[in-house]
Parts: sequence; C-alpha cells; structure tokens
Amino acid sequence: MKTHPNFYSIGEMAQLGRIPIKTLRYYDEIGLLVPSYRDPQSNYRYYTEDQLPMLYIIRKLKSFGFSLEEIRHLLKTPDITVVLRQLEGRSRELKEKIASLESLNHDLEATIARMKMGSSFISSFNSFDHPAAKERDHWDEILVENIPLYNCIYTRRLETEYQTPSVAINRWAQLLDLSHRHRLRTIGAITSTYHNPPLDQFWKNECDLEVSLAVFEALDAPFFKVSGGYQAVTTIHVGSHDSLIHSHVRAIRWINANGYEISGPISDQYIISPFDVTNKEDYVTKVLIPVTPIKDEQKTHDHS
Repeated sequence: MKTHPNFYSIGEMAQLGRIPIKTLRYYDEIGLLVPSYRDPQSNYRYYTEDQLPMLYIIRKLKSFGFSLEEIRHLLKTPDITVVLRQLEGRSRELKEKIASLESLNHDLEATIARMKMGSSFISSFNSFDHPAAKERDHWDEILVENIPLYNCIYTRRLETEYQTPSVAINRWAQLLDLSHRHRLRTIGAITSTYHNPPLDQFWKNECDLEVSLAVFEALDAPFFKVSGGYQAVTTIHVGSHDSLIHSHVRAIRWINANGYEISGPISDQYIISPFDVTNKEDYVTKVLIPVTPIKDEQKTHDHS
C-alpha cells in the first residue's frame, strides 16, 4: 500500500521499478533520479508519480548500453531529434556488435567441427587394431579425391627463412587477422601451399609459400580467389610436423607406383594445428598433392 496517495517511498519505487533499493540510492547520490518531495513532518523523501516513467526510461536506456552519464544527458535534452540521433547511433553500434559476435560464433562452430574431424582421425590412429598404432608418423590410407571449387582468402610471398619455426605461424596469424577484419565466415582449416619442387619446403630456407583459408563469401579483393577444382592424392598425418615429410614421401611414392603424376603445387591442410592444441602428437594434417593420370602412351614411352 502506498504511504501517500501521490508519492512513492524508496521501497515502493524500487518494487514498482523492479530494481534494488541500493540502485535507487545510488541514482539519488549522483543526481540522476532524486526524490522530488520531502515530508515536512517526517523529513522522509518521496518520489512523485511522474518520476516512475522516468525510472523506466533510465532502465530502458541502460539496457541499450548507455552509460549513466549519457542517460543523464539524454534526460536533460529537450530536443527529441537529439535523443533520436543518439538512439540511432546506438542501434548502429549494436548491429556492429551483433555482426561481430555472429562472425565469432561461426568461427567457433567451424573450429569445433574441424577439431571433431581431427579427433576422429586420432581415435582411429590410436586404436588397438590399427596397423599404425605403434608408429605415429605412419598412416596407411591414401586416397584419390576430387577437390571441389571453393572461395578462399590467401597471401603468397617468398619466404627466405622458411625453416625458422615462427615464419609459418606468423603467416597463419596474418591470415586469421585478415578474415576477422573483414568478418568473413571461414570454412575448414588453414592450408599451406608450396610453389616449389616437391619436398623443397622441408630442407630449403627459401620457400614460395601461399597460405589460404576457405570462406563463404566471394570478394572483390586482391587477397581473394577461387581455388580447388582438381584431383588430388591425399593422406592424413597424425603427430608432430617434424615427421610430416614421411607422409609426403609416402604419398609421392604411391603416385609414382600407381599411374599418376604430380600436376600442381603440394599443400598441407591443418585440421588440428598449433593454433588449436599444445600437444604436438595431436596435430592432424592432411596432405594434398594435385595429380593427373598418366596416359597409356606416356606409360609405354616412360618404360621403353
């Protein structure tokens, strides 16, 4: 029950406004919402009826993300167009935040999907009956796959100190920064492509390195291209990158023994990478080697 017919005590105001009493006291202290009536007999202070809507306005503006100082300014602004401009500005800010969060959540879901895929390879690799169970740098399965066309962002430049461990990591980080800056929805893993003769990247300091990342969006930008659209021999490497060369050599030997020839630069796709886990033995890398079948007349010529 109201203490006075036209006034609200601090407890009544807090109940009607659905906020803590201490919050109302704070608003009083900073001059944001000061009780406007003082009872001459009891010296108690009361809020008037027209201050209740003001409290709801404060709550609403606060929910929109305005600071208390900004709210104080808006409450004192007599020009509704000024208030409207402030609200429109905040709406634009919220839309920016929503877009950023949506992009971040997409990256999170893509990371989860990629790591689940990698985990399935690790589980198979470590299974008791798997022939590679005791040799972590060996994977029996070699496939011939059709790599579909896909959009990607990329950077490509000659690295003169490629054997320095931080070089590739820095290139990956730059690419991820690029995707975040443009709020792109990424797909899958970062890929390193070596525009050098096969295996050169494992022992030479100079490497023509391309780093790419598949994205949903098609862009009109120098760092965008459409990739894929080729046939590739692929294999999975589980474990440290120190032994990755063995998977490359094994795949190349398979190509030479099965009627194919290498037809493009070789790539490593990092399904689970140093950006995901700290244990090197849990790295999962897919080796992709573009190939074309050797024609029968070429085989005959090669063996003559």
